[in-house]
Amino acid sequence: MHQQRKKEKSIFQSIFKAMLIVLIIELFLLVATLYFGNVGKQLNQNAVDILKKQVENRQNYLETTMVENQNLSSISGILNNAVESRIASGLDIEKLDSDEKACASLMEETSDSLINVLRHRSVNGIFVIFNTHDLDERETDSVLQGIYIRDLDPMTAASERNHDLLLERSPVQIVKSLEISTDRGWTPGIKFKNNKTEGILYPVFQATYKDGGQLNAADYGRWTSTPYTLPGDDRSVVAYSVPLILDDGTVYGVIGVEMLTTYLETMLPYTELQNNSTGTYLLAETEEEPNSDTVNVKSVDVSSKEGTLKSTVGEDLTLNRLSKNIYEMKTGKKKYMVSAYPLELYNKNAPFSKEQWMLIGAVEEKNLYAFGNQIFAMLKLIILITLLVGVVCSYIISRRLASPIAKLSEEVAEAQGSRDKIPKLSGTGIRELDQFSDAITQLSQDVLNTSTKFLRIMEMASVEIGGYEIRFDTGSVFFTENFFTVIGAPFSADAVLNLDEFRKILRDFTENYFFKSESGDTNIYCVRLPKRGLRYVRMEVKMEGWVQVGLVEDVTTAMMERLRIEHERDYDALTGLHNRRAFKRESEKIFSHPDKIGHAALVMMDLDNLKYTNDTFGHDWGDEYIRQAGRCLEEGTPKGTLSAHISGDEFNLLFHGYKSQDEIRYQLDKLGKAIEGKVIHLPNGQKLHLSISGGVAWYPEDSNSLGVMRKHADFAMYQVKKTEKGKIAEFDQDVYEEEFRDSQIRCEFHRFVKEELVTYYFQPIVSAKTGEIEAYEALMRSELPILKRPDVVMKIAREEGALREIERMTLFHATQEFKELKEKNLIKGDALLFVNSIASQHMDREDEEEFARRFKDLAKQIVIEITEEESLDYHALQHKKNASAFSGVFALDDYGSGYSNEKSLLDLAPGYIKVDLSIIRDIDTDPDKQQIVENIVAYAHKRDMKIVAEGLETPEEINKVLELGVDLLQGFYIAKPQPVPEDISPVALKTISQFYT
Repeated sequence: MHQQRKKEKSIFQSIFKAMLIVLIIELFLLVATLYFGNVGKQLNQNAVDILKKQVENRQNYLETTMVENQNLSSISGILNNAVESRIASGLDIEKLDSDEKACASLMEETSDSLINVLRHRSVNGIFVIFNTHDLDERETDSVLQGIYIRDLDPMTAASERNHDLLLERSPVQIVKSLEISTDRGWTPGIKFKNNKTEGILYPVFQATYKDGGQLNAADYGRWTSTPYTLPGDDRSVVAYSVPLILDDGTVYGVIGVEMLTTYLETMLPYTELQNNSTGTYLLAETEEEPNSDTVNVKSVDVSSKEGTLKSTVGEDLTLNRLSKNIYEMKTGKKKYMVSAYPLELYNKNAPFSKEQWMLIGAVEEKNLYAFGNQIFAMLKLIILITLLVGVVCSYIISRRLASPIAKLSEEVAEAQGSRDKIPKLSGTGIRELDQFSDAITQLSQDVLNTSTKFLRIMEMASVEIGGYEIRFDTGSVFFTENFFTVIGAPFSADAVLNLDEFRKILRDFTENYFFKSESGDTNIYCVRLPKRGLRYVRMEVKMEGWVQVGLVEDVTTAMMERLRIEHERDYDALTGLHNRRAFKRESEKIFSHPDKIGHAALVMMDLDNLKYTNDTFGHDWGDEYIRQAGRCLEEGTPKGTLSAHISGDEFNLLFHGYKSQDEIRYQLDKLGKAIEGKVIHLPNGQKLHLSISGGVAWYPEDSNSLGVMRKHADFAMYQVKKTEKGKIAEFDQDVYEEEFRDSQIRCEFHRFVKEELVTYYFQPIVSAKTGEIEAYEALMRSELPILKRPDVVMKIAREEGALREIERMTLFHATQEFKELKEKNLIKGDALLFVNSIASQHMDREDEEEFARRFKDLAKQIVIEITEEESLDYHALQHKKNASAFSGVFALDDYGSGYSNEKSLLDLAPGYIKVDLSIIRDIDTDPDKQQIVENIVAYAHKRDMKIVAEGLETPEEINKVLELGVDLLQGFYIAKPQPVPEDISPVALKTISQFYT
């Protein structure tokens, strides 16, 4: 007995030793974790990963912005159309780069479109430079024609009158017409600097010129790899240029956009890089492969604190590759960690595809790793302090715990001999231990009382409830009498089960009948009972120390009602498919995980024969038609396809999770065959074939936005229903854009008619004998940016049935503007006014009366022009002849271009015949055209009709028509159309006078 006590230890020693062992083990594990877990390296790697992710996110944003800014196809098309139109009117394209008037006229026509592009891009400026000659042969500092507009603050709201814009380069006439302020360095022309590697003109134009414009214009596009400043300006700029190429391959200049380097730096906020804004963003250019071990780049722009790598702009930098997108860079004595990502700006086969742009994020190595190094040093200090404090605290705690515990132990040992009651422990002087002692005694009594009450409550409850308790420390099992009844297990309440047997019953139940989880400790189970159907059981399990308690409850009634409500909420009662709300929720849930979508297709469908079925056989058979369509879609699509009945005749499908479009097309083909083979037997014995029209939008090819895909799929379906019903067609971007542009033009047309946004230019018509002005022709001009050309206005007016409105606008507005010019003495007062009229239209009586009242003094001066290309309407013609508002004098316009020349002359009996410019053009060299004019002159002069030669552009043409005996002359060579007519060209007057001398 004595020997045994020598080996025993006091409670203080045991506690103190145990606490020291725990302390040592914890410190050992902490040190081992830090050492083997490479905490320092991991912290540094985390810093590198954060830098890499920040640069990657910024690269995606910058690349998207720059690629969007590169899209200049629409404005290039507008310029090409304008130039083609002028070429058709006699413009010498070779002189465009030196002809200031031609350039100014072209810029006036297209300036609204240029400004619109400037407003809708993230850029500071837009420019157009005209050139049609080999730049290698052009002299340095020679002046080219063009326009250069700048917006110094594109982030603010645009001014209605463009007061926030500045003209950097433009002809003087443009400054006056656009009313845009000129910048401090403005000049009317653009000086050519023969820089063969940089600049906004030479590289792009010369590459296209030498190549003959064989590629698309966008393939020749290029960003300037070196920032530049305009002469007379100190603002540094990076610009993107694309060539202007006509359909025949003629290269006549470049168009481009610019970004101030200060604006570009706002897109590269270096403050988002870590380490107290010590990071730097560099935009660089290289011709080397980014995956090479060493990459040499040239810095284009730098965004950083003042002084940090700012001096590297334009310098060559060397990056040494450490891992994917991570490099090391040294400048001077400083070492930087760099994350670099390429910007995909050019197509692979484009001329400038080797000029690879990169976004670089750089942080000095000591700053990048500063946090990790500080943390590691702090951890070492913490370990040392923890060791010292732990030893002291362990000693104190051991002393404090030993005494009262030892006393309680002795009392418990003394009470072990009494088994008939729970011992009452004496006080120890420590409040917590005394409370614990009292609580043990009281808890024992409460447990006994509570057990009795709980069993009585469960027996009286209207809801069937059961429960169990497992004590793992003693291996005992307790369960209520109805526990096995609730869970549907074939065991009696009197069964005697040990711990392992009871746990096996629970395990089999939870594995076989699990339905859904309500929370971490509560699950719902679905049990199929013989002859009683389904039973839903809720089981809640709690673990408290060595005791596991479970409560089971029969929730069949509540769960069945809940499932019914959920089904009615999410599923269409007629077809059993998802309804609109469920389809929207489930599709949005799918699109919230883009990494799992793969290739997807949204299909929007309409039943083609539903109205016929409802009208012919009643709505019950219409419902059957819908029901069969839903069944066909469900059976004809693979498992996992999201199918929905959206409304009466509308269905939606969402295919997702495929590897390619072809896999989905295969499923769509199968579905199409299933639809074609589906037959509905009607009550009259007829067979009605199921017919569905659908449109398909692809993810991610058409869009990665669910909302946009809905629009695209709906558009594709609409196109099918317009053309050939019963088909499923894919979305076509080109058709969509064409429809959108046509819609825009028609919207502008309706605004044009409603607001009467029209003005008129007047072109003089002069005497062939004296050169004096005898008349003016009023020519329509639209004030809208897209709807410019009069022929387009007339085409849409015919399609929209608005010719009557155009007729009224023309007569009233042209006459009113002529009247105002006459009152201001800006035109020859007794000159005639030639007004174009639509052959098939005339004003109504009310408008005629108003016209006669307003313009009664001008009635004798108005000559109504009827275009020969339109067939004459006899009723409208007679109405115009008898109208009191006009002189009754007509002019037959565009003679020689129509299909019934002689008949038009006989029906109209005009006072003037205007020979079409297609006959006048080159008449001096074409005997056939000369014969036509000679014949019509002979015919007209016998009948007191006058001949007008229109479209004259050369002195040779004037001499020839004078020789042939025409009476009046009109054309650009005489005078151009203007809001306020110009004086007759002195050169033209000289040509006329020389003919008669």
